[in-house]
Amino acid sequence: MYQEPQYEMFSDLDSHNKDGELINNQKAIEILKDKFGFEPQILFDALLKADGNFNLKTKLNRGSGMARWGDVGEHIALQLIPKGVLYNCDSGQPTIVINDSNNQIIIMSGNDAVGNIDSPISSNCAKGVETKNKIDSNIYRNSNSEKLETWILYYPSRKHGLYDADDPNLICELARPTSYQVIKSGKIFPTNHDCRLMFTSKGEIQSYVSEFADESVNEDSFEIEYKDASNEE
Repeated sequence: MYQEPQYEMFSDLDSHNKDGELINNQKAIEILKDKFGFEPQILFDALLKADGNFNLKTKLNRGSGMARWGDVGEHIALQLIPKGVLYNCDSGQPTIVINDSNNQIIIMSGNDAVGNIDSPISSNCAKGVETKNKIDSNIYRNSNSEKLETWILYYPSRKHGLYDADDPNLICELARPTSYQVIKSGKIFPTNHDCRLMFTSKGEIQSYVSEFADESVNEDSFEIEYKDASNEE
């Protein structure tokens, strides 16, 4: 069965991936409210619901990572649609559109840099043409300001080190990519985020680094491996 390559398998990716401004804690919350119109608790509520559903799965469910990704998007949308936010799935890639500020957000699991200010962030798995097109929108906004500005919501995979704790301090990031690295398959990894907004569910940002790569089904993968029945994505 086909399995999409993982970020960690491409040893030279970090050399092509340099992040810009890193903003966390209260300043990041203020930017989120001013630019996007909501608070980070919406993100954590969605992630908690997705994790709750994920915990009900067994190793017999071959799509648990994909379902977790879908749950995160669904529960963010359910909270934001009443606020006038558009949840657009026309392209096949669920996208949160905030027309008031001309921004759009796409959602994906991140690499081990989620919550780690010392490592460049990217997706955990290679992405397709819709992600490429949305990053291109950022690249060409200087010549066409009507294009939506694309941000990526990175949430931690279930193999992220934070899930080693019984009551994990959840972390997610909203980052603005300015380029991407193309791999042999033609797919891409988002790179060179000029701004990273980091959010934590409990107090100050902490840095986590997992020794494991996420080798499971998610929005871009079709094969899964589990170490146990219910705790892997």
